[in-house]
Amino acid sequence: MIIPLDKLQVYNENKYIFTRAAMCAVDKVTNIDDYPESDYNWKIVPNILKLTLEEKVKIEFNPDSE
Repeated sequence: MIIPLDKLQVYNENKYIFTRAAMCAVDKVTNIDDYPESDYNWKIVPNILKLTLEEKVKIEFNPDSE
């Protein structure tokens, strides 16, 4: 499985913000350096979740921008 479930289960931050950030990253997938080249046509969301949980894609929450 692509998503590291052990890291997802122990994630202690706000899961709503995590999910929102991952969905925003889906729109910018072509700008992510560590994104697997062979998976551009499918499995976008699991790959983004994996990169985020492995901290290869950083999440910054700025409540003022909402």
